[in-house]
Amino acid sequence: MTFEDNGSIMKISGKLRSLLLWVILAAGLSWAWQEGKVDPVIRTGREMIFGKPPQKPTAKDFKFEPVARQDIYQKVLATGTVTLKTGAEVKIGARISGQVKSLRVKIGDFIRAGEIIAIIEHEDLLSRVARFQADLDAEKARLKKIRAEGPLEINKAKAEREELQVQVKLAKKMVARNLELDQKGFISTTVLDEVEEKLEVLEARINLANEELKLKQSQFKNNSLLAQAMVDKAQANLREEKIQLTYATITAAIDGIVAFVSTQEGETVVASLNAPTFVTLIDLRKLEVTVFVDETDIGRIQEGQNAKFTVDTYAEQFFAGTVREIHPKAVIKDNVVNYEVILDIEKQHAAKLRPEMTANVVITTGTREKVLTVPKEAVKREGKKTFAVMQSNGGLEEKPIELGWRDGGKIEVVSGLKDGDSIGIPNKSLKKKTRR
Repeated sequence: MTFEDNGSIMKISGKLRSLLLWVILAAGLSWAWQEGKVDPVIRTGREMIFGKPPQKPTAKDFKFEPVARQDIYQKVLATGTVTLKTGAEVKIGARISGQVKSLRVKIGDFIRAGEIIAIIEHEDLLSRVARFQADLDAEKARLKKIRAEGPLEINKAKAEREELQVQVKLAKKMVARNLELDQKGFISTTVLDEVEEKLEVLEARINLANEELKLKQSQFKNNSLLAQAMVDKAQANLREEKIQLTYATITAAIDGIVAFVSTQEGETVVASLNAPTFVTLIDLRKLEVTVFVDETDIGRIQEGQNAKFTVDTYAEQFFAGTVREIHPKAVIKDNVVNYEVILDIEKQHAAKLRPEMTANVVITTGTREKVLTVPKEAVKREGKKTFAVMQSNGGLEEKPIELGWRDGGKIEVVSGLKDGDSIGIPNKSLKKKTRR
C-alpha cells in the first residue's frame, strides 16, 4: 500500500467521523425535543440575545382604590405679566423754572399724597406775592373810603335840597301875602315881581339839587362797583401769584413708592411745554395681570371667571384673580395669535407682587360637580381606546372606559365605571418593569 493510498483512507475516515457526530447530535436533539427539554434552551438563547420578555402583571402589581366623585374644573393655561393699572404710575415734575433747593425723597421711599418731594428756589415769587398783596390792600382801602364818604356826600346833598325846599315854602307864603297886599294897593308891583322871581329861583335850585343828588347817588354806586372790581382784580392777581408760589413746592399726587428720581439738589430745571420729571411714583396696590391667551382658548374665556397664578419668585404660592376685561384686538408674536385678558388681583397678597413679573396663569372656564373620577395613573391606553384595570374572578380585567375632562392628576369617567367600582393603580415596581 502506497503513501497516497494511506492519505485517501484517512480522509474517508475523517468524513465518517463528522457524519457520525452529526447523526449523534441529531438523535440527541430529537430525544430532547420529545422530552420537552429544548424550550428552556431556546428561551435562554432568546433572553441572551433579545433580553427578558415583559412579565404579565398580576393583582400584586396594582393598588386597588374605589372610584371617587369629585368636582372637575376645565381650565385654560396661559402666561402673562403683572402690570400697573391706569393711574397707578404718576410722573411728577416742576411747573416753574429754578434751582432745586431741596430734594426730600430717594428711590424706594413710600410717600403719601400731599407730602413734599422737592422745593425750588422761590424768593422772586415771594416778592411778587408781597407786591400784589400791597396792591390788594390799597384797592381795599380805596373801596373802604368810597363806601364811607359816598353816603356822607349823598346825605349832604339831601340836606341842601331840604333847605331849599324850606326856602321855597317860605317864598310861596311871601308871594301869597304880597298878592293880597297888591290887590289892596298896599305894595307896588315891583315888590311882587321880586318875590315871585325869588320863588322861581328857589324852585330852579331845588331841581338842580335833585339832579345833583341823583348824580351823587350814581357816582357812589359806580365808584363802589369800580373799586370792588379793582379789589377783585387785585385778589385774582394775588391768587395767581400764590398759585405760582405753590408750584415751588412739589408734592406727591398719590400714595406710592418712589420708583425713579431724575434730579438732585442744586440742579436748575427749566419748565416748558413739557414739565421736567422729578420723580416717578407707582402705587403697588393698583396692580393687574395682563394674560396672553391663545386664539384656540379665547372662546372659553368670559368676564367674571376665576383665575389663579404664580410668579417665579413665589413659585409655591397661588395668587387669586378674576377676569375683568377681554381685549378684542389680537397680539401677534412669532406668528402666534394671542388675545389680552386682564385679571383683577385680590388684595390679600397683592403687596408681594411687583410690575413686570412673569405670571403663570390658570383660568377656570367650566365646572362639573360630583362626577366620577379616576387618577390619571389608572388609565391605560391602546391606540384610541382607554381601559381601567379591575379585579375579576381572581384575575385582572381591562374594562373599556370613556373619559371626559382632565383636571391635573384626575380624569372624569363618562361611562364604563359606576360608584363602588375599584380600579387598579400600578405600583412603582410595575412601572419600572414596563420601562425595561
